[in-house]
Order: sequence, then C-alpha cells, then structure tokens
Amino acid sequence: MASGKKDDHASRLDTTVHGMTDTKQEPSPARHEVVAVAEGSSGTRDGDVPEAECEEVPMTRLCLITFALSLAGLLTALDATMLASGPGPALPAITSDFQALDHIGWYTSVFLLAQMPFQLAFGRLITFYEPKLFNMVALAGFEVGTVLCATAPSSAVFILGRAISGLGAAGMMAGAFAIIGHIPIRRRPQLISLFFIVQSVAYTAGPSMAGALTDSYLTWRFSFWLQLPLGFVAVTTLFFVLEPKPSPKGHLPMWTKLSSCDLAGTGLLVSCLALFFLALEWGGAARSYAAPQVWGCLLGSGLLAVAFVSLQVAKKDSGLVPLHLARQRTVACCCIFSALYGAANMIHFTLLPTYLQTVHDISATLSGVYQLPITLSNITSMALASTVITKYGHYLPFLRAGPLIYLVGAVLFQQMRVTSTAAWYLSAEISIGAGFGLAVHSSLLAVQVVCTGDDIPVAAVMEVFSQQLGRSVGISIAQSVFVQALQGGLADIAAASPPIASEQVLGLAGQGLEEMVRTMQAVEPAVRAAVKQALNSAVATAYILPVAATAGAAVVVWVVENRTIDVSKKAAADVPADRGGETALMQNGGKKAARSADLAASGNSQYRSGPGDRDLGGQGPRDGCIAVPGDAMDA
Repeated sequence: MASGKKDDHASRLDTTVHGMTDTKQEPSPARHEVVAVAEGSSGTRDGDVPEAECEEVPMTRLCLITFALSLAGLLTALDATMLASGPGPALPAITSDFQALDHIGWYTSVFLLAQMPFQLAFGRLITFYEPKLFNMVALAGFEVGTVLCATAPSSAVFILGRAISGLGAAGMMAGAFAIIGHIPIRRRPQLISLFFIVQSVAYTAGPSMAGALTDSYLTWRFSFWLQLPLGFVAVTTLFFVLEPKPSPKGHLPMWTKLSSCDLAGTGLLVSCLALFFLALEWGGAARSYAAPQVWGCLLGSGLLAVAFVSLQVAKKDSGLVPLHLARQRTVACCCIFSALYGAANMIHFTLLPTYLQTVHDISATLSGVYQLPITLSNITSMALASTVITKYGHYLPFLRAGPLIYLVGAVLFQQMRVTSTAAWYLSAEISIGAGFGLAVHSSLLAVQVVCTGDDIPVAAVMEVFSQQLGRSVGISIAQSVFVQALQGGLADIAAASPPIASEQVLGLAGQGLEEMVRTMQAVEPAVRAAVKQALNSAVATAYILPVAATAGAAVVVWVVENRTIDVSKKAAADVPADRGGETALMQNGGKKAARSADLAASGNSQYRSGPGDRDLGGQGPRDGCIAVPGDAMDA
C-alpha cells in the first residue's frame, strides 16, 4: 500500500514537472519556484539552501565583477560623505560660493529624495532588463549628475545635478543586487562584505579627502570631477566582464514595464518623503517643531504614508513593495533590523565628533584619527564573518551576535563622562564597529537566501531603503534630543554667568561644531568646564536612543529563519542551471515534493513546507545566471 502511494506521488510529480517544462505560455505572476527537499534525501540538510540556480563563475571574473560593484559603491559613499550635513566638509564652501544658505538642506535631501523611493521602483524595473545594460545606464546617469554638480553655475543647477545623481545611485544599487543575485550563493558573503568594506573606507576617508580638496586651490568642484574616472573604470569593467543576459520579460510593452514600478505608489512615496525631509530641515533649526509649518509637514507625511501602505496592501504582489515579500518573516525582520541598526550607527557616527572636539578638546584632524577604530574593527569583523560563512554556510550566529556586541559599545558610549579616558571611548568604538560589521552584511545575505529570482533585487533594495530611512529618522530625533538637552543645560549655566558670558553660552546650541569650539575657547575656564558638562550630558541623553534601537535589533534577529548555505561545489554541479527548480523537484521525491508539485500545478501563490524549508515568493524557475565570457579558468 505504501509502495502504491509512493508510485502515485512519483507519477503525479513527473506529470507536473513535464507539464511545466513543455508549456509555451508565459508564466503567470502568481507562479512561484518550488524547491522541495525531501526528508532523508542526500545533498542538503533540512534548512540548507541548495546552490542549484547559478553556474560557477571563474574566480578571476568574480573578482572583476566585485571590483566593478565596489567602485560603484565607492562613488555613492564618497558622494554622501562630501555633502553630509554632519561631517561633510564641502557643504559650507558650496553654500558660500552660491550665496544660497537657505538651500543647504536640499543639497543632501534632494539626493535622498531621488534615491530612496526609486530604489524600490528600479528593483522592480530591472527584472525586465539585462543587469549589465541597466548598471551601465545607471552609472552613466550618476556621472551626468556629477558633471552637472562640478560645473554648476548656480544653486538650482547644483540641486538638479544632485537629483540626477540620486536617480543614478538608485539604479546602481538595484543593478548591483541583480548581479549579486546571479552569483552562486556560497560566493556572495565575500562579495557583499567587500562591498560594505569599501563603503566603510569611503565613509572614513571621504571627509578628509573632500576637506583637503576644498581647502586647496582645486576647490570643492574637484571632489566631483574625481568621481568621473572611477565611474569610467567601473563601466568599462562591467562592459568587458559581463555578457548580455536578456530578460525573458524584455519583449513586453514599455507601459507594462513602467506599470510594474507602481507609478501611483512611487508618487505617494516621493511626496511622503519630500514632506518628511522638509519637516526635518525646518524642525529644531529654522523653526520649532511646534510651528504649524513643521507639524503640518509631519502630518501630511504621515497621511501619505498611510495612503502608500493601503495602496500596497490593495495591489498585493503588483505593488512597489510586493506583499508576499513584506509578509515573508525573514525579509520583514531584516528590514526592521536594518532600520534600527542604521539609526543607531548614524547617531553614533554624527555625534561622536561633537563629543571628542568639545568635551575632550581634540582637534578635528585628530578626531578623525580617533574614529579609525570603528572602521578598522568594522572591516576586520566583516572579513572574518564572510570567510567563516563562505567556509561553513552559517550566517545566523553572526546576525545574532552582532547586535549584542554593538550593544556593549552603545552602553559604553552612553555612560561616557567628561573624565572618561581614551581607553573608554576607544573600547566603545571597537565594540560598535565589530558589532556592525558582523551583522550588517549577514542581514543582507539572509534576505537573499530566502528569496529567489526576480525577488532578490527587490528584497535587497527594500532592506537598503529601510536602513536609509532609519538613518534619516534616527539622526533627526537624536539631534532634536541633543539640542533640547543642551539648551536646558546652557540656560542653567547662563543664569549663573556674567552677562557677556551668558550671551555666548546661550548661543552655543545653535552653532555648528567649528564655531562651537571657537566659542568655548573664548569663555573663561570656569564657564567652559560647566559647558563641557552640559555638552557631555546632552550627548549622553541622545545616546540613549541607539541603546534602545540596538536592543530592539538584538531581539528582532531572533525571529529570522534559521537557514544555512550549502557551500559544497557538488550542489551546484549536480543541478543544471537552466532547470534548477525542476531538477530539484525530480531529484528529491517524497511527500513534500509531491505536495509542492500539486500546489504548483494548482496555481497556489505560496508554499511553506515547514520551518526548515524555503518560504518562496513570486517567481518561476530561474532562467539562468549572468553569462561570463571566455572559457572556464581556474583561480
């Protein structure tokens, strides 16, 4: 009797598989790839992700691909650090040249306004185009915006260039993840970690480089000209390394392709973010957060956010954020984790120079040197994690350990005092750098493990968007908390100080970092000591936020599914790349495989066989991987 059932299952499975293979119809959007691993089957353990979708890429070619993608990441990171409102040294010189101080907020906001929402749109659009062409066009667009910024005769032209660069950066990010999605998954940990390592180096070296160029006869414009050769090298490398890999959906009409981007949802998201950034620009600086203009923008942004979410729920898998991805446990948790982690990291990164230069009288140059432990520990931990993951396939331990290590550093930072030694805050820096490096790329890898095909770039840009949103919201709240706490402390000091010193003290809260340092040097020692205490207290108050955010992130990662990557080459060799999903079905018979075949044949939109199996969403069997020209060569 058992034998009869088994034969029946095998017969149904064979019929289903051949039915999928022989059909000439375009797969419907609701069809999903089914990769079922039967109990007791050889090749993978329960919970492992078989490497059945990608051809092996020669190491030389893989290194060149990684080099090109890292250069693209370097471009966006350098661009961000040059103009970031906190550490960006080129910003004062640009506003001085254009005599447009009222536009200073838009120099950075318009880039994010173009980048953040269109990352999601381009993540959908790239499924209709070959990744090579898409990346090259995005890089070219970024370079066009860079040239406009370098040659801008006015503030308006500069802002236009920033917007075009933001669109290019959005396309570069979506395109990079599309290429990464076609690389064998056991190779991705090292590729992703190198991508983040390059960005970490850029975030450290960028401000110093831009500051040196701004202060020299080359001026800030050369900072933008410098990006052109980097972009040219990246485009040239992609052109020669990757062969065209047309999308099977490339023949569809242009309107169908544009509709996949959810134009209404994109419009709502752009409007929501525009009002949000406007409120951040006004709040706490030009106007109080209680001002009608500020809370009006926040209210409008909130209403548009509700409308956007409602639209995405109504559109289900055809929206800007596919509902099956938003409901996927690992994807949702990793997005929340990235938002919290990004907020914590941005708060530490922005307020640490203020603490070092005002409380400990460390110069701006030496302050940069004192922050090197963050970058060095970040790079070291990232390299270590990627090496271990590549060898053993386990990424979840790093994802869970990272926030705990980061939390130690966050608590150390929050407990810093005026009398704290260098060993105290350097230990905190090493802790947050190591914790961030262990977890941030593991989170991005976890998202790719549970997704397949066209879902990979969409899910990846969802996580990047979450991190950027967390950074923007987190630093806005932290700066508001810092200013409010500092104003309260300075008011108490001013009340007990002479009139002249009182005016100087009260003006500190509205000054930039350099001006604040100069003002503190001008007041008498007794007042200066009290101001340092107030500054330390304000920073400590703001640093409560990253402690809470990191604690939340440490809890969220425990909900992420426990998967491992099959790191053996045999898994890739045993399964042909052009029939990855079907072959997996035929090789792994049994109850799960038969049930998955039934579900696929009946058009069921989602399949979940158990805690160890894949939670699949949205795609049919993959049509292959990025083609690498030339014969296979040994590394």
